[in-house]
Amino acid sequence: MLSKGSTNVERGSLPLPSCSRAAVIASYGTGPSVSRSLATLVKELGVAGYPTIVVRASDDVTPLEWPEGFTGPDVIIRKPNIGYDFGSLAVGLFLAPEVLARDKVLLVNDSLLGPFATLGPLIADFESSSADAWGACHTMQVIPHLQSFFLGFRRGVLSDPSLRAFWSSVRHHEDKARIIENYELGLSRLLYSEAFSSAAAFDSERLVHPSDNPTIAGWKRLIDLGMPFVKRELYLNPLLAVDGHEIRSYIMKTFNEDPEEW
Repeated sequence: MLSKGSTNVERGSLPLPSCSRAAVIASYGTGPSVSRSLATLVKELGVAGYPTIVVRASDDVTPLEWPEGFTGPDVIIRKPNIGYDFGSLAVGLFLAPEVLARDKVLLVNDSLLGPFATLGPLIADFESSSADAWGACHTMQVIPHLQSFFLGFRRGVLSDPSLRAFWSSVRHHEDKARIIENYELGLSRLLYSEAFSSAAAFDSERLVHPSDNPTIAGWKRLIDLGMPFVKRELYLNPLLAVDGHEIRSYIMKTFNEDPEEW
């Protein structure tokens, strides 16, 4: 487990109130300002009945500034900016172990712009799934796996010893490729080896060639199928996709929202 260091609960209290649901959001920021994407994500999870913990990785310790009139998530945990998203999620689960046994648990990061529309259909897909582990998006890139930006776990499966050990094993690595290999790919390898079932709202075969990343090459198809997000990295670097230059106009046309504000 990552050392807590100066990790602390900025607001709210643990354990979370007793409930069948919970969400943990891994967030990163250089300052106290909260993006419209993060604020909207927290609001949407609240509407869906998910008590939410935001784990904010930042070297800035100023209390987070939420939009006027919005109190934010149930709990805010602040931690040093180490460990990437898996490190933040691991800290959240370590400090809130009561979450592990809950029937419906979402583990999310704020690497996306949006949601530009309600999360209702996406969460309904998760809650209606019979799988132990679920993801918003599945990919065949490198190996078949669930992409880690929006994951869900059912029927207390996170309390299984193998998954407890996985999250307790998260370590800080500077090499992002190693993080993907050990944790994003490693999680799906573990689910397969332990015979946990998995499913996704959007399967790679519906979106892109098996060698492509659905959230990059298939961003437009994802939106057409109901995904209310677009990858922030792609928006900031549209040359990653042949049609990346169309993102802003397509989001404005589809959702009547300007991603520049998110």
